[in-house]
Amino acid sequence: MSIKTIGIMTGNSLDAVDAVLTEFDHGSIKDLATYTLKYPVELTHDMIQLRSQITGHDSLPSFLENNPFFASILKNYTLLVAETVNKLCEASQINKSEIAAIGWHGQTCDHFPPSIAGNLPPYTLQIADPQRLANLTDIPVIYDFRSDDIMNGGEGAPLAPTHNKHIADDLKKKGIFPVAFCNAGNTGNITIISETTNLKNVISGWDTGPFNHFPDMLVRLAKSESCDLNARYGKQGQIIPDLLDDLFNNAAITNQKNNFFLQSPPRSSDPTWYRLDLKNIQEHYGFKNSLRTIEYFSAYTFFHTLAFVPENVKMPNTFLLFGGGWKNPVIYDDFQNLLHGKGVVLDYHKNLFSTIRSRFSDSLEAVFSDKYGYSGAYMEARIFADMAYCRITAEPFSFPESTGCKTPTVAGIYVLPQTQKSYLLSSLLEQHKTTDLIKNDWDKKYNRAAKGWQNNIQKAS
Repeated sequence: MSIKTIGIMTGNSLDAVDAVLTEFDHGSIKDLATYTLKYPVELTHDMIQLRSQITGHDSLPSFLENNPFFASILKNYTLLVAETVNKLCEASQINKSEIAAIGWHGQTCDHFPPSIAGNLPPYTLQIADPQRLANLTDIPVIYDFRSDDIMNGGEGAPLAPTHNKHIADDLKKKGIFPVAFCNAGNTGNITIISETTNLKNVISGWDTGPFNHFPDMLVRLAKSESCDLNARYGKQGQIIPDLLDDLFNNAAITNQKNNFFLQSPPRSSDPTWYRLDLKNIQEHYGFKNSLRTIEYFSAYTFFHTLAFVPENVKMPNTFLLFGGGWKNPVIYDDFQNLLHGKGVVLDYHKNLFSTIRSRFSDSLEAVFSDKYGYSGAYMEARIFADMAYCRITAEPFSFPESTGCKTPTVAGIYVLPQTQKSYLLSSLLEQHKTTDLIKNDWDKKYNRAAKGWQNNIQKAS
């Protein structure tokens, strides 16, 4: 029996809601319809302000309780997500009764995983109102996907590797292997699907660090525009090696004062600790040169992260690109050039970069995932359609090699619309004997692994 789910993604860029209706059928993954709605400017501004307030209140979830500003933002955010889902269903002309669930990530406001927390208790914070979304769409909602992994000792990210593995299984039948999935969002992440020299299958993934984050911030600061569309400004500038060096050593410093780019996987990152004085950089180097260098830096660090592919693992020869960052032609060309031995390289990376390139095969290619039938624009949204499907069938979605969790982890909880109707999700949960595995009694407007979750577990026990 095939199962249809809707995946929703609203990333750290706070620019749009992406929704995809996907059908899963015995290993086959097929997108049936997609839809996107842009964030209203006011909502983007409010979300940024809310995240700042949350950080200022030490990320304590109690700050969100009985907070009218938070309640107002969450309502508007949920209304936008619901509108996107309803328009998706209308455009696809599908009967909602055929859709098992909406997979909803919610909006991340803070992320403090083990790799960053050190000896401190880790946590993650996503906000969502799944009951309101279920009621507004008349579709069950499966959500809170990061908490189970965090509670099982994992990073809570990246969540892409398992979905990428599901796609890679199909690609391998077509002779495309090994492969890397390269996401260029506000934060970049990579998934490696390969094998060791003794033919043992390998799936691993990690965050690469800031990607769109700094270019977007600089353009907002200097031009009051959301991004450097088509590299309008960046292509007019020059790469400044001294600034590139400064960026590599200071742009992403963990709470333990370590350089994130030098930290071995498993690892995940969060914009709350991407730190640059963009105003000062712009004043010193000029806007266009600063932007050009920062855009190059996005491609540079993505290439640098290939140093973490273990020596006994075959380096991918196909790099599938998705995410808005690659649509910037300057960054796209920079990554292509670095793969082929061109571009500015800092002196202390020259040997490393040469070693990385020596591991590529002659058939090296870096192409948009759309070439092989998987929409890059909706790759992240489809992850949560896949997670909802796997939650229904009780399949793990995170693994020790991808997030560092102790054991393979099944993730997510659900809510049903508050009606007297019966829903397909309920019968599917019974069919797959997963009804008792999903806790659906969480009534907060944030996830279970928010700061202090360890105390909640101790009280419960």
